[in-house]
Amino acid sequence: MPSVALVVLDTLRSDTFDDHFEWVPGRHFSRAYSTSHWTVPAHASLFTGTYASEVGVHGHAGDLDCDEPVLAESLRNAGYRTRCLTANPQLFQHDGWDRGFDEFVGRDSLPSFAADAFDWGEWFDGLDATGVRQYLEAIWRCVRSDCATRASIRQGYELYSRSAADGGAAAVRDRVRATDFGDEEFLFVNLVETHTPYHPARPDDDPVTVVAADAFTDEETDLQAARRAYERSAAYLSDRYREIFDELSENFDYVVTLSDHGELFGEHGMVNHSFGLHPELVQVPLVISGDGVADDVDHGVVSLLDVHRTVADLAGVDVDSRGRNLLAADRESRDFRTEYHGLLPFHEAQFAREDVPEAEYEKRDAPLSGFVSRTGAYAYETHTDGFRTLGEFAVDPRERLDELDDAVDVRAVTDGDPTVDEDVRDRPERVGYA
Repeated sequence: MPSVALVVLDTLRSDTFDDHFEWVPGRHFSRAYSTSHWTVPAHASLFTGTYASEVGVHGHAGDLDCDEPVLAESLRNAGYRTRCLTANPQLFQHDGWDRGFDEFVGRDSLPSFAADAFDWGEWFDGLDATGVRQYLEAIWRCVRSDCATRASIRQGYELYSRSAADGGAAAVRDRVRATDFGDEEFLFVNLVETHTPYHPARPDDDPVTVVAADAFTDEETDLQAARRAYERSAAYLSDRYREIFDELSENFDYVVTLSDHGELFGEHGMVNHSFGLHPELVQVPLVISGDGVADDVDHGVVSLLDVHRTVADLAGVDVDSRGRNLLAADRESRDFRTEYHGLLPFHEAQFAREDVPEAEYEKRDAPLSGFVSRTGAYAYETHTDGFRTLGEFAVDPRERLDELDDAVDVRAVTDGDPTVDEDVRDRPERVGYA
């Protein structure tokens, strides 16, 4: 059975990928689309081969608790060693995302691969304290533990104080280099270098942070500076990912490189990626590299749903999936939906901090849907100006979207309490989620 690595370059726009990652070999899919505009529902599609609404995953119900097996479970049941290295705290904030993984390593634990390293992530998760007290208590436990104390304390300070400029790529590179991979491996990686706060021009510069509520304030946001910082982040990520990719290519038969969603810098009057289904948010880069995969461009319309099926087929594992095998010569053309499920719990507080009228919040809390046709035309609902279409459609796009929506069996799930513990919430806030 071939080994497969699946790497998500979080929040990386398709056009930015083209500018900085032209070196990635393999089959590039020029019309690849996410199923959503942000991390959790997009990953639900990657892991289950369904739309997030079908497994009840959205901002107020982030747990991956569906009855159906997820991709890592299917692969592990088939004999694969399964590992996850994620710098994205969203996959730790909710339950169930570790399903099927023999090894599930989060952002703060990524550097702790050496035998004498202190596992800061494990201690952060186990402490009741937050903020500075959390860090000080962890230092005390570090000093008393059997580890390389000075190096571990320095590492802990960097973890506590760093911005998303270090989105895990360097630590993942080092961990991959130190790992003895076997013949039947599945590795999932998520890197957040291109997630706000964006990488500064110089190490001493403050990172550039742009949150969704900035689009609704009277204060002018320097979007040109934000976009330049984002591009620097992408350039840095490209350098680090080239190193990671070289290691993965030595150890894995196939490497799938993609993004889960894009980012906005003033397009459609929006910033960040929290609102809407605009094409800059849902069109994503996707490349498959590996044995027998030619260096070429596929212009067919594809979805993250197809990645689920493709990985399973490469591994010879039978799964239920809405996706198709991206490497199959007889791949069927299809229309694919996109989904917006409303705002996340922390957005209300974010809007209040920025003195945004409550009506703006309520307007953007309504769900939306869209679809990309098999010919590449895109139609989607908006909160501001109704229904938008891009390209030529062979059928009425509004009627077709209604048909696609009606074909989805939505699982109505809500958390009893959408809030999360403060110590868990701290980590998403430190990398710009709140």
